[in-house]
Parts: sequence; structure tokens; C-alpha cells
Amino acid sequence: MNVNECPVSIIECREVTKSFGSGTEKIKALKNVSFQVESGQIVGLLGPDGAGKTTLIRHLCGLMTPDAGSISVLGLDSVRDAVEIQNQLGYVPQKFGLYENLTVAENIQLYAKLHGITDTELQERVPRLLEFTLLSPFTERMAGKLSGGMKQKLALICALVSRPKLMILDEPTVGVDVLARRELWNILRQIVCEEKMTVLTSTAYLDEADYCDQTLILFEGQLLTQGTPDEIRKQAEKFVPNPSFEDAFQALICGTVPKPLTRKKPVQEDGPIRLRVEKLVKRFGDFVAVDRISFSIRKGEIFGLLGANGAGKTTTFRMLCGLNSPNDGIIELDGEPLAEHIEEMRSQTGYVAQKFSLYGDLSVVQNMEFFGGAYGVAGKLLKERIAWALDAFQLGPYAKMNASQLAMGFKRRLAMACALLHEPSIVFLDEATSGTDPISRREFWKRILNLADEGVAVIITTHFMDEAQYCDRILIMRDGKAVAVGTVDEIIKQGRNAPTLEEAFVNLVSQEMPEGV
Repeated sequence: MNVNECPVSIIECREVTKSFGSGTEKIKALKNVSFQVESGQIVGLLGPDGAGKTTLIRHLCGLMTPDAGSISVLGLDSVRDAVEIQNQLGYVPQKFGLYENLTVAENIQLYAKLHGITDTELQERVPRLLEFTLLSPFTERMAGKLSGGMKQKLALICALVSRPKLMILDEPTVGVDVLARRELWNILRQIVCEEKMTVLTSTAYLDEADYCDQTLILFEGQLLTQGTPDEIRKQAEKFVPNPSFEDAFQALICGTVPKPLTRKKPVQEDGPIRLRVEKLVKRFGDFVAVDRISFSIRKGEIFGLLGANGAGKTTTFRMLCGLNSPNDGIIELDGEPLAEHIEEMRSQTGYVAQKFSLYGDLSVVQNMEFFGGAYGVAGKLLKERIAWALDAFQLGPYAKMNASQLAMGFKRRLAMACALLHEPSIVFLDEATSGTDPISRREFWKRILNLADEGVAVIITTHFMDEAQYCDRILIMRDGKAVAVGTVDEIIKQGRNAPTLEEAFVNLVSQEMPEGV
């Protein structure tokens, strides 16, 4: 091979170590991490919550200084040349700073000016990026009015206007539906191919590993392995035939591939109906967010509400919880109109919102005390329930930590724990596992299946199709309407007999279906 054809290392980490805190509370976030990333690749950074992914990314961006070791990015030292690195790379953190009261075009112009991009360069660059991301028709729309997927596309454009050689993304697809995630990955691949760019991205969705050329797996601050998705999968072949990437991930972290979770007490088909919805409608001005949907949920049933971002799932949730009033239709709780039993409904309901809604400046225990009290749990019982929650959700080591300091997965655990303190008989989970890794999600689902076995009605929304497999029945929404309802097998059949639930979902939400399915 000619020396000029040798792969160029865009990132080199050498024995990088980083700790936080001191004394007995000292936490080693990174432990002697070493790896290289070659030019022109998409590299996936994977690992459980608290593995050190965001800490490593912040080091690569020159935003943190390692305690030991060294990092070279684009041939520059991450400590000595931090400002120059930041000028040359594109970085999209978990909470990218879009200005929601500015339009798409105004956000792009602002970030272009921050990077010193001239108007001429901007006029040459932006139309192609808008074409890539399919945002051309939405340049005058306020960023706050965009769907989750569209916001992520806009964040990409803002980071790409400066033509970076390296793009670093911290979980860019969290909370984004299957279709939008596929679009984002296709956009990244196009950009990498056309502009010879390198991308390093962390992700909570292990099925996205197949979009990557290389993967890095972190666990408790250590780099367990680096390789292509196929090379990683082969490491699980001794446990299961034809392993998925998630099987391999579990094998690396846990030493084996866990058996699938199962219900001990399947829902009774003739069991009592807890919630009944008939021809439910919700409008916001001229916009119809929910359009005549009907379904029922039985005691002990796990019922999934699926759909692309903006399909109307969260609006439906809020009406079922009594937080919003419908414009038309019927909602019944145990055969009685919900409107006449709002307080009873709230006392029976546990709710985990899509966005983290606890108090960041209160500790884990203080949040539990507050929400337990709000639900009417007090005294000895509250202490017992908090002790249960700390143990059940493995939050004991973080009991005194402020909620804002928790990793995303632990924030989700805390939200679930607070929702279950009063032992509700109906639980609403609105993308409750968004941003969590497979190990944390498995623990969530153990709890959810146990709740259902105990007779609790569980209503969920999720963008993880492997989670949807646990649902007894699923309703798929598009543009506020129901396009399919039934068991997993029935949904697959309605989705053109697709090979998987995910493909059936894609078929259903991307095609025109007759009303009233």
C-alpha cells in the first residue's frame, strides 16, 4: 500500500483517566482508555448509563482535562489546543442549544456567524444541508414548533455549517421515532461519503450500531472492546445462534445473554376494563391532535401507544390522566365518566413524563419525600416506600445526590420510583426509557411486567420496538388517527406481513391507510 493511502487517525486516546469527587466519594469515570479513530468512518460509542460516554466526549471536545493520559484530535492536543479543536469540529451535545423563539433559518444564521462563516459561504452551504435533511419547506418555522426529529436535523445543520472534518454527537437520536432515526443516519452516511467527514456518536439504540463502521463499548469507565458490528456480534455466538448486536452487548457486560423476560400471569381476555376510550378528539385551534380514536385497557394489561413524533400519543396520555380535557368523545374509568372521577383517577395513577420533570435542585431522597407526600403517603409508610424504591431501582448510592447531577438512565429510574411510591393501579409511561441503555431498560421491564402480573394496567409509549414486543396489545397512531390496533402478531399482519414489528410499524406510519382500521 502506498504510504499516502494509509488510514489517518483523526482521534487518538492514550491511557486517558478521569475522576470526580474525592475521598470515599471519588468516582473514576474513565480508566486508562485507549483507542484510535480513522478518517472517513462513522464510529459508535456505546455503553450502559454511567459508563463514561459523555465524559469521554467532553474530553474529545477539549471541554475537560484528563487526570492522566493524552488525547489528540485532528492532530491537536486536547489540552493545549482546546480552543482550536473546538473551532474545527462539529459538536452536538445531548441538549443542543437551539433557540426555540428563532426560526430554522435564524438559528442557522446565528451559528454560522458564531463560526465566522461569511454570507457567501452560507448561501453556498445551507441549501444543500436543507436538502439533505428535508428541512427546506420549514425554514420560517420556529424551532420550538419542530418535532423531535426535525430539531435534531436542525442541530446537525447548525454544527455542519462550518464544514468540520470531525463531527461528535452525544446521543442525537434519543426520543426520536424509528422513521426519523433512519433519516438521520442516512443523512450522516451521505455527509460522510460526500464530504469525507468523520463522525463519532454515542447512542442508546443498539440497533443503530449497524449504521457504524466501528463501535467502541465502554463499561464503568473502561473500554471493553473496539471493532466492527460483525466482529462484536461474533463474541456472542457461543451463547445464542445468529446473535444480535444487543445480545453481544449483553454478553460483554454481563458475561452471558439473558433469557427473554416473560409474564407470569398473562392478562385475562375477559378481565375487567379499567379504561375505555371511544371516538376521542382533541383540538388545539384548527389543529386536530387526536382524531376519533377508540380503545380499551383491561386490568393487568400492558397497552402500547406507538407512532412517529407528533402522532398524538402524549396528547392522548394527558387526556387519559385527566390533565387535558377532550373536545369530544368518551373516557371511562371502571365504567364511570372520567370527568366525574378526576381526583380518584389521580390517586390511582402513576405517571412518568416524556421529559424529566422532577426537581433538579433536590436530592434523590428529597424528591421521593416530596412526591410521596403529594400522593398522600406519609410517616412510617413513606419511609418504607422510599427504602423500597432506593433498593428496587438501585438508587441507594445516589440518595444524597441532586437529581440534576444524575446520568439520564438514573434520572429515569428516579422518575419511575417516584411514580410508584403510592402503589398505583394504573401506570402511564411516556417514553419512560428514552435515553437508557439495554441493561437499564431490562430492569425497567422486569418491574413493568411484575406490575402487570399484580393487576396494574400499564399504558406506554416507546420508540424501542423491542420494548413494544412486551405489550399485550398495541395501537399505532399517525396524524392523530388510529391506523392499526391489536396484538403484536396482528400488528405485523396489518403492516403488510412484515418480517419484524419495526418494519410493520414503518409500513403503517408511512403509508396511507383507510380510516377506522
